[in-house]
Amino acid sequence: MVYWLLLAALPVMSCSQSICQKQYFARTKTPSVLLFAAVTTLFALAFFTVSSGLRLTFVPELLPYSLAFGVSYALAWVGSVLALRYGSLALSFLIISFSLVFPTAYGLLILGEKLRPTGAAGFVLLILALFLIRKQPEKDARFSWKWILCVAAALCGNGICAVVSNMQKRLLGSDYTHEYMILALSAAFVLLMAAVLVKPGHLWADFKTALPFAALNGTFNGLNNLLLLMLIGNLPNTILYPTHSALNMLGTFLVAFLRYRERFSPWQYAGYALGAASVILLHI
Repeated sequence: MVYWLLLAALPVMSCSQSICQKQYFARTKTPSVLLFAAVTTLFALAFFTVSSGLRLTFVPELLPYSLAFGVSYALAWVGSVLALRYGSLALSFLIISFSLVFPTAYGLLILGEKLRPTGAAGFVLLILALFLIRKQPEKDARFSWKWILCVAAALCGNGICAVVSNMQKRLLGSDYTHEYMILALSAAFVLLMAAVLVKPGHLWADFKTALPFAALNGTFNGLNNLLLLMLIGNLPNTILYPTHSALNMLGTFLVAFLRYRERFSPWQYAGYALGAASVILLHI
């Protein structure tokens, strides 16, 4: 029963992150995306460090994977935050969720895994979903080139993170999860802060503005990752990942529809439904 409650809490953590990001842009006249992402990463890092109980063992083999994950993680955060600034919450989340295609392709092309019928059906639905989502109303500002580039950056960043984590786990197993994430988040934070300091501007004022939203965003991100780690191994993967995906999709859509009044064409609603189904099938 406890694990089912934890599973139900996962979409709350995910939706809360989206709300923090949207509210930051709504309440800030001159938002600093890089600083927001850096502070978010810092709080996620602090959360992972505390949750480890400081019982840590670092090995040199972790370093290249952690660095690769950190760079991709920073790209994913900046892309996803900007995607919510320039476009739709619901559609941004849906397309970024398609990043699971990256580890699936890695398994098929590099590891020689076979494509299951559910995976094939998922790929077909994904293509149909992308086709239907393109049928936007005329002059819809949510479908700008800025949004497309940002959501593509988030998609690629998340996908590479998943592939790198898969490679790391195959090499070292699950014994270094906290160490791996601490090194990776540290790398991401350093990279983001270096980018901030290139043009510091009103750094202290920007920091004070971003802090409450980024602190909550990072804490929810840390909680989400911790809950997922607690569930892995205690619920069957065939239940955990499809259910997690379905609840996240439903929660994000409801937040976008009810809180932010996002509306779409009938074709796009159909595309969203097919996209959600494709993500679930690709996780089975």
